[in-house]
Amino acid sequence: MKKSVLLALAAVAMSAAPAVAQEVTYEPDCSQGILRNAAKDNWFITVEGGANMMFSKHDIVAPKKDRIAPNAAIYFGKWVDPNFGFRFGVNWMNMKGATTPGGEYAKVNQRLSNAPGYYTEAIAALGPEFDVMVNLTNWWCGYRPGRVYNAVVHGGAGAYWTARRNYKANGDGQWTNAHNTLMFANIGLQNNFRLSQHVDFFIDLQYTILDFTALRHDAAVYAGFNFNLGKTTWDCPVTVVCPTWKYTDAEGDALVAKLNAAERKVADLQSQLDACLKRPATVQQKVVDCEGLATVYYPINQYGLSAREKTILKSVASVMQENPSKKYVLTGWADNYTGTEDINARLRQQRVDGVYNYLVSCGVDAAQLETRTDNANLTDYGVKAAPLDRAVTIRLAD
Repeated sequence: MKKSVLLALAAVAMSAAPAVAQEVTYEPDCSQGILRNAAKDNWFITVEGGANMMFSKHDIVAPKKDRIAPNAAIYFGKWVDPNFGFRFGVNWMNMKGATTPGGEYAKVNQRLSNAPGYYTEAIAALGPEFDVMVNLTNWWCGYRPGRVYNAVVHGGAGAYWTARRNYKANGDGQWTNAHNTLMFANIGLQNNFRLSQHVDFFIDLQYTILDFTALRHDAAVYAGFNFNLGKTTWDCPVTVVCPTWKYTDAEGDALVAKLNAAERKVADLQSQLDACLKRPATVQQKVVDCEGLATVYYPINQYGLSAREKTILKSVASVMQENPSKKYVLTGWADNYTGTEDINARLRQQRVDGVYNYLVSCGVDAAQLETRTDNANLTDYGVKAAPLDRAVTIRLAD
């Protein structure tokens, strides 16, 4: 009797609400996170060039103007999400500095006038590089499409195949293979300025460690362009937006009439319920287990268990442990008024998995539990009752 009365009360309350479903709109809400794009999206090509200066122990002997050399690079990369990405490509560098007479890259006919015992050196290097990239602006300030400036930190490693000037043994001074490979690692800050949806201009400040045994290092400044390919933006989950209603006097009077009628129905149902409760029982009935053992409810877009829900589930676990022969069905639900189907499917599974794992951690035998998800609404009372559809139900198995 109680169930039928409660259902009747809910039906009366819903019938008194205005029919607004046709006025509901759906808008993106980035506060719920960012949806992942397809693998083919968010790729880019980077072209850059600039200059570097060596700062190693021997190099600082040479004048600063004699340590400046050109460099350039080209990369192909992808942003996995608005915060993190990677790139790989080829880096070319010319490096100038100073070394001792036995140095592998020394220009033996060019002794430094300001430092006896040192010679100038020149190195040409070309090799592959792989970098990991972090967009600090999106990470700290949140993703916003169309932002003009983005600060991107990148770090990576690679290897250089080197060449030297052939001055030794009466050489001709031309570049020749040095038969040497230098491993390097670098870190940089790329300051991106958006020119259009597909083109960025940037200034990149880099620090590089070369030849880890000799600990040679340099600083470089690059300028270049990022050419963004295909889709460059990220989508947000879609949520329902209910309008603010303003009623005319006639509509207000109609709502008041419906409310009065609903109150009369509620009063009548309450009187029937009171009379039923006062009616003496003629036959003693055995109390049976309730089909619905418990229901756990969640806020929108959440699947974690609060302290309150864990307390309830501990009591549920005690009942299950006292009835080891019984099996229970855990069903995950999500409302179909907010979010996309992919998001809702994920939430249903995450919610039911969370309850299952917590019950097992409380000592419930996993063999007593069966998990399901249901893509329908739990109550189907409409958008205003959507919080009742974000749940996990626990019932006795058939």
